[in-house]
Amino acid sequence: MNQVNKAILLLVVIETMLEALHHIEVDQTELVDSLVMLGFDPINILYETNTIRSFQQVCRAFAELDLTDEALSAFSQE
Repeated sequence: MNQVNKAILLLVVIETMLEALHHIEVDQTELVDSLVMLGFDPINILYETNTIRSFQQVCRAFAELDLTDEALSAFSQE
């Protein structure tokens, strides 16, 4: 998975986790699938969905992506 696609998936997961943190019902199947694709252990994350720590793990993973201008330009060309 390239960096831009990974970034998009991470943003979707962050949005879903924000909804869960605000006690909005979320599609846990989609959340689990996304977490697995990103390399997270969904069981560990789901047991901590209502904590800031798991949310911070996902945000940290997004922040660590190397989103170069070239990668973003190539993605926008697709």
